[in-house]
Amino acid sequence: MDMEMRAKKAVARICETSDGIRRLLDDPAPLDAVLGLLRSGGGTAALTGPLDALDNALLQAGDELGLYGEVGRGPLTVPSGGLGPARRTEIVFHCPRGRCARMVRPDATLATRPRCTLFDEDLAWIAS
Repeated sequence: MDMEMRAKKAVARICETSDGIRRLLDDPAPLDAVLGLLRSGGGTAALTGPLDALDNALLQAGDELGLYGEVGRGPLTVPSGGLGPARRTEIVFHCPRGRCARMVRPDATLATRPRCTLFDEDLAWIAS
């Protein structure tokens, strides 16, 4: 995996779980450093060191996945409703600014549109 995609996936995890990350860390400085760089428009190269520091802090705090761990979800099956055969449809919410690789596939527990924690915006969505 290239460094840019690795960084985008890490930023996606931060966006999705920043409150939980903050609670897990004894010292939120590594998280605050990354958030500050992201909000100031820092590029991938500037993020590498701070993301690695946050990953290390998470691992030290007992998070088994760290910042770079992988978690996947599957597609939804949408019934045809009498309009032909049922088909598998992917509905995916994603970063509205394209700065991270966060993707949220809705399930029965998703009651509201997911939001970007970094910029306080609704995630954008696509269906295929």
